[in-house]
Amino acid sequence: MKRFEKIHALLATSRVANLPSVVSNVWLGAALGSLARAWEGREIPWVATGGLMLAGMLLYVAGNFFNDWQDREWDMQHRPERGLPRGLFPVNSYLMVALSAALAGVLLAGWVSWKSGVVALGICGCIWIYTVWHKRCRWAVIPMGLCRGLLPVMAFVAFSETLSLVGLAAAGVFTYIVGLSLTARYESLAQAPKMAGLITRILLLGTALLLGWRQAEIPAEPWMALVAVLPYLLWTSACLRWWRRPIPRLVARLLAGIPLVDAIVLLQIALVFARVGPSWDAYVLACFTISPLAFISALFLQRLAPAT
Repeated sequence: MKRFEKIHALLATSRVANLPSVVSNVWLGAALGSLARAWEGREIPWVATGGLMLAGMLLYVAGNFFNDWQDREWDMQHRPERGLPRGLFPVNSYLMVALSAALAGVLLAGWVSWKSGVVALGICGCIWIYTVWHKRCRWAVIPMGLCRGLLPVMAFVAFSETLSLVGLAAAGVFTYIVGLSLTARYESLAQAPKMAGLITRILLLGTALLLGWRQAEIPAEPWMALVAVLPYLLWTSACLRWWRRPIPRLVARLLAGIPLVDAIVLLQIALVFARVGPSWDAYVLACFTISPLAFISALFLQRLAPAT
């Protein structure tokens, strides 16, 4: 029984239910960065893409272990079901896991591309700022948003130098995470303040507007943007209408919806890859499937361990 409790605690600390969305975020950047390769007829960077996905997951796990280590005293009073308050693990073991995973993530990203390694270091810096300040300042949601918003950038810079192409995509992910994190700050309360709820709704709508905006660098059909944004709008509306209370349930549903943010862009660029030729059919399939599968996987994994 104690072994099962330890496994469950580690899954909860890792926020394993959110790892599929990390893969989706990284794939978004890799797919955007590969657009130029497609037109030039260059190789599909599958190994590098897989390495960056693993690097992103390591950075995410590092942040979660560091967060729980930093919040251990607060959790004693408010989240006693977590691993450290229950005494399931030595206190400093969480810090060691965090440092090891962060180092491995940076090294792996740097192995793919030194520029990706630099962005990975930036993500580590944002993790540290958020973890130290998130209980003291509501504006800590900004570095939290940067932690996710930089994941597509980390993958993108390994394959392309045209940062304008990934700018809106990263901004959309950032905006969504900031809105989500603002609500998550109040998950220990019965209801979030009205102003926080209003700002969250504005940011979630802003995400759809940012990513649904037609970019000149992505020559997709205008109607595809409307189709691509529809699943995101439907899911987000359902979350805010039917699952808004209790707050932890709302946050969990919004976390599961992160891949739908990526899908707004990925569904549009899938058509671009389709025009290049059959050698890129695998990318077309990946653009259509990775984000939906990540969304479904997140909902399933939330049954195993809490997402927040």
